[in-house]
Amino acid sequence: MPWHYGDSPLGRNAVTALPLAPPAGMRDLLHPESAARRALGRRLGEVFALHGYELVTTPPFEHAEVLERGLETVDRRDLVRFVEPETGEVALLRPDITPQIARIVATRLSDRPPPWRLCYEGTVIRRRRGRARRHRQIAQTGVEHVGLAGADADAEVISVAARACDAVGLDGYRIELGQARIGRAALERVPEIARDDAAAALACKDAAELEGVLRAGDVPSRERELLLALTDLYGDVEVLTKARRLVRGDEMVAALEQITEVAARLESLGLGPRLAVDLGELRGMSYYTGVSFTVLAEGPGEPVGAGGRYDNLLGRFGAPAPATGFALDLDNLEWALSHAGAAWAPSLPIRVALAGDDEDRCASVAETLRRQSVAVARLYGHDARQALAFARAWGYDAALFVGRAGVRAQRVADGASRELEPGTPAEVDALSKWARGS
Repeated sequence: MPWHYGDSPLGRNAVTALPLAPPAGMRDLLHPESAARRALGRRLGEVFALHGYELVTTPPFEHAEVLERGLETVDRRDLVRFVEPETGEVALLRPDITPQIARIVATRLSDRPPPWRLCYEGTVIRRRRGRARRHRQIAQTGVEHVGLAGADADAEVISVAARACDAVGLDGYRIELGQARIGRAALERVPEIARDDAAAALACKDAAELEGVLRAGDVPSRERELLLALTDLYGDVEVLTKARRLVRGDEMVAALEQITEVAARLESLGLGPRLAVDLGELRGMSYYTGVSFTVLAEGPGEPVGAGGRYDNLLGRFGAPAPATGFALDLDNLEWALSHAGAAWAPSLPIRVALAGDDEDRCASVAETLRRQSVAVARLYGHDARQALAFARAWGYDAALFVGRAGVRAQRVADGASRELEPGTPAEVDALSKWARGS
């Protein structure tokens, strides 16, 4: 329902009604959710930095020709386009940050020696298709490791994703490894007219449907056997041993060796219990050139994160280089944490609203508290009752009133009060514990 200016003290005389909700598929974050999200991003960024990944910030939109060079994992129907008013050129709200990282490496960082380890945090926009046809706002953070091929970089990136999940308290997650080159090589043996249907059946692990498609396409029995086996090649790492008896052809064998080596590296890093394998995974089949992975956890019904090796992207920006990386979906990560009973609740400073009769003394008390990391919102012309009402409405921990006799604090949770002298760290610590009922 539209919100009316006349409903608010900010616009009592206004008569115009506007749809003041965010566009469909978008949302606001208010305190404390916004503070928790910022703290979550910072904690993940700390993990990335500890592994040598440097933060870069990219613009929210780019020239369409730049982003479209690297969007094979995004359906172009999901893109939000507009004409940039100053130049008349077509631009895109970014649906993915990885192509922007590729542009940065190929231009502004081209004079630095590899490998390039970069991390980012930002929002991407993709259009939801189907009957709803709404935009979707996705908050991401991730890393890109550019300039090093092979299992060392693959294992490093996957282990960083795991350490990031560990650092924010996510337990019970699984890391599912894939190798799209295996499925891609198998599908090349299917007549082109039947290839899309075969890929769809394989992606759904529908063996009966896949067999029907292959028989209708006159695929030889030996090739059918391999493709049908891919519908069952998922589970624990032991799947890789089973696959050795089934794959054939140089490309498939090399791809299996790659994923086996990466799995071994991850096991040596203590991640063995987290690992799973799906050799029938076709996600990003035309984009990923090596080992890919998804981070799975109960709750959101979608991956918490995903990534993999994409060695062909940088060449499209005139700077060929191997690369791998991942992105975490912050909404899905928070959902998974909440589902596991470990909702992200960072340690934030207490927040107090402060009022009083003596403005100079109020200012002095406020600065004393701020120096000891207490968040203070000054109120002017409020009595103690009004200060408490304000603090309660805005979700503060306590209201403080500075009077002639001293400083009186009232706890928002239950209205309890106490006198204090906020001049020492011990007193401030006691105030913090008392304000939160501990």
